[in-house]
Amino acid sequence: MTLREEIKPILDHIEKNRHHLDENHILLDIFEGNLKPYVERALEDDISPQAYKEAKSRIAPINVLQRIIDKQSKIYQQNPVRHVEDGTDSDAELLDWYEKQYKINATMNGSNEFFNMSKSSLIEPYVHDREPRLRVIPSDRYLPYSNDAIDPLNPTHIIVTHGSQTIADDDGGHQVVRLYRVYTADEWAIIDSRGFVRTDMMGDNPDGINPYGVIPFVYVNRSSNLLVPCLDSDLLTMTVLLAVLISDLNLALKMLCNSIIYTIDAKMEGMVKSPNAVWQLKTDVDGIKPELGTIDPNVDSDKALDQIQAQFSLWLNTKGIKPGSIGKVTAENMASGISKMVDEMDTSEDRQKQVTYYVDAEADLWALTKIMHKEWLTTKQIEQRPEFSANSTVTTSFSEQLPMMTRGDVVEDLQAEVDAGFTTVRRSIKKLNPTMTDREIDELVAEIQEEKTLTVSVAEVSDAVVEPEIEEEETEETEETEDDA
Repeated sequence: MTLREEIKPILDHIEKNRHHLDENHILLDIFEGNLKPYVERALEDDISPQAYKEAKSRIAPINVLQRIIDKQSKIYQQNPVRHVEDGTDSDAELLDWYEKQYKINATMNGSNEFFNMSKSSLIEPYVHDREPRLRVIPSDRYLPYSNDAIDPLNPTHIIVTHGSQTIADDDGGHQVVRLYRVYTADEWAIIDSRGFVRTDMMGDNPDGINPYGVIPFVYVNRSSNLLVPCLDSDLLTMTVLLAVLISDLNLALKMLCNSIIYTIDAKMEGMVKSPNAVWQLKTDVDGIKPELGTIDPNVDSDKALDQIQAQFSLWLNTKGIKPGSIGKVTAENMASGISKMVDEMDTSEDRQKQVTYYVDAEADLWALTKIMHKEWLTTKQIEQRPEFSANSTVTTSFSEQLPMMTRGDVVEDLQAEVDAGFTTVRRSIKKLNPTMTDREIDELVAEIQEEKTLTVSVAEVSDAVVEPEIEEEETEETEETEDDA
């Protein structure tokens, strides 16, 4: 079945997953820093208009989403090491060139952020100004689709949003149609939401032939059951709820600062609220004593903070994240306490799981790059360079995802292993400096050994010089003693 024959099921698939794109759009919006409007909307739905008016000025848009995703997305912080297997020196040089052109670690770190936020990521190599580049498609702008009856998790199509267009309709009015780019291994096309193929927008390839013979994207999917992963409903909800709960507490504290004054059978005309004011109260009814009092609002802020901390900690644990220990959260340490909890989160187990996905993703990326590189050279889209060897492959090694430790802690543990004979100095250096090449490690080991040898030699020379001086001093003292005698 050709791509043009599949337009209707593709459009049905898009509409079926419209909510997925919409929720990803909200997550991306908040991740980019725009949390406050969603907190305002939540408060407006929950409380009375008058209370919302009071609460609006006390909204605390504390964006934990950014911090949590950042803490989870650390596998590219220590640069992975990439090697060409079954290749030549030319292949190694070409790999190094592509790493720089792609800005590979920074770009893949962005992919890792989307992977943790949306449970999937789409990576696209492309050419711009005769240079190969790499980009991550935001999760609210693409959908995978499959017509594979044997393996429905195999994405046979990739759908990428392509904006919208206002066109005239048959009634003389106008309508807005959505545009999509759809790719398969053999074809590509731009279609609109009416079901038309827009050959007028397909440039010099109106037939939609895919020159690569493969889908020109790498799709990283965290789900082992769904092609389009179900988003974690707690991520968006808890991000907004935490800010709402803190805003609720701010509103309560605001009201706590203002007592309500009430009167019983007393005239209050012309009374001025001032520190030095004197109010003269009277009643028109004989025998009735006028009364003035206050209602002091009260809120147990410590219990409220305990609830916020408990919910936040439980949520982090459900995501495989061990929150840092901060003790008891109080009104005085609320901001620093939550911040410390996030800073000290242990995500090592979750990050180690992510590595398995990205080892495969990198293998797919470099296999795709090898194919696209050949086509780019043939069509002269990039400067002339050698091709990758036919049997060459690229393997990527990630650093071990250790629990949060200082470098000093790691050195101390490795030193203990070396002293116990459980490992070698070379292996320890490799673990401490995972981005070093084997040659750099050999040079460092040799340098360390040379320095130790030099230190021992200097010590021996020092001992040899010092000993005669001591003997001479002892001899002089002996001679003096004999003369005195």
